Amino acid sequence: MGRHNLPEADTSNSAGSTNSYILLVDSDVQSLTFLSMILQRMEYRVSSAPGVGHALALANASTPSLIISELNLKGMSGLELLQHIRLTPRTSTVPFIVMSRELSPELEQQCKEAGAAACLEKPVQANELYLVIHPIIRPDSRRKNMRIHTSLSVIVNKRPLDCVEGECATNLSANGMFLLTRNSYPVNSQVVIEANLYDQIIMAEARIVYCRAPEEGPTGMWGIGLHFLKTSPQAKEIIRRFINDEVSHGIAPGME
Repeated sequence: MGRHNLPEADTSNSAGSTNSYILLVDSDVQSLTFLSMILQRMEYRVSSAPGVGHALALANASTPSLIISELNLKGMSGLELLQHIRLTPRTSTVPFIVMSRELSPELEQQCKEAGAAACLEKPVQANELYLVIHPIIRPDSRRKNMRIHTSLSVIVNKRPLDCVEGECATNLSANGMFLLTRNSYPVNSQVVIEANLYDQIIMAEARIVYCRAPEEGPTGMWGIGLHFLKTSPQAKEIIRRFINDEVSHGIAPGME
């Protein structure tokens, strides 16, 4: 399976995030590296700062779309950094997210009263990170779940896609998938999907949202966008775990 990942966007293939610049601040180098790699795999532009001075210099040099900061920084807290950001005209309206390993309802309330858009508890999972930051950066987006590029064998209405001929699911999210197939299906018709993830068969009833004719793409095959209408909670959890593992694949354990 392919391990090239991107967040969902308003169109079927565009990441929609490549112009979004995130400033990541954390005194823990491992955490900084892990989260920076995850965000880059989501196709965000990222600058990393291990300290407050570096962070302020980067923010002044190029205004970020979002700042994500650890609460406990060396020499200054994340909330103090937030105050500096708010008092600087250039960055006064930049959304700010606070991270902490000791997040409590009281601390979260304190952060939000200080002007934080959201709070994240460490260790942060890739899918959780996306669910928090995407609506902040792209409030106009219709999609709410992370999507990955993949190459997944799928059965449609009891008919296995022909992997030898290039038929497969090329994108997957918790709410749907995109199929390359030589068969066309009417828009708004319903199909039953089966796929094998972690040696478990997941099933979903899905609606055909759109079709792409062969001449509209490079493969010479129909492209079909599916929206899941009915899946079990267990199947959804397996899909989310698969997506999270694909995005995090190859990053050293302990970097969180």
